[in-house]
Amino acid sequence: MRKVLTASAGALAVLATIACGLGTNPDGDGAKVVEDPENKAAAPADDDTTEAAAGTRQNPLEPGVSFTVGDWVVALGETTPDAGEIIAAENVFNDPPAEGRQFVMVEVSVTYTGEKSGRPWLDLSFAFYGADGNTFGSSLSLDDYCGVIPNDLMDVGEMFPDASATGNVCVSVPAEQIDGGAWIVEEAFSLDSDRTFVAATS
Repeated sequence: MRKVLTASAGALAVLATIACGLGTNPDGDGAKVVEDPENKAAAPADDDTTEAAAGTRQNPLEPGVSFTVGDWVVALGETTPDAGEIIAAENVFNDPPAEGRQFVMVEVSVTYTGEKSGRPWLDLSFAFYGADGNTFGSSLSLDDYCGVIPNDLMDVGEMFPDASATGNVCVSVPAEQIDGGAWIVEEAFSLDSDRTFVAATS
């Protein structure tokens, strides 16, 4: 039953990604940084060129930087590039990743800043941008999904103003596209989504 619910939620996430992607700059316009204690989002400058805005595809944020997406403040931790053993241990019915792929998992911290209430797994969309330019987790392919994962962000319930929570997001990615990849975080079901890229590794 849990696998059916996960697949259904995955389908909703796909529709959300399609909807919000229609009105966005695919490279992102730059993140709205909330907290950057180690100045990780500062773009190095030189005399000849201007670095792309922090949080774009060309200049993803580093893990640990907090940024806004719609009514949420979001921060991604360090990515686990091969979470296969962790996920296998979580549920004996989990299938291994498709041949040539790895389960890529990241912990996400969220704080709701809206005036009503929200659910992070409905309001936010996550995908993995591979090193070869392909994205994963935003298609209808079941090869992209990891099954039952520990502390799934989808298990976080309704949140009211100033409430915070953490949970994991996982995508199955071809192994050769993980190194140099990034996460894409954006608002679901919005034509004015704040698309932000976050590096998978520091």
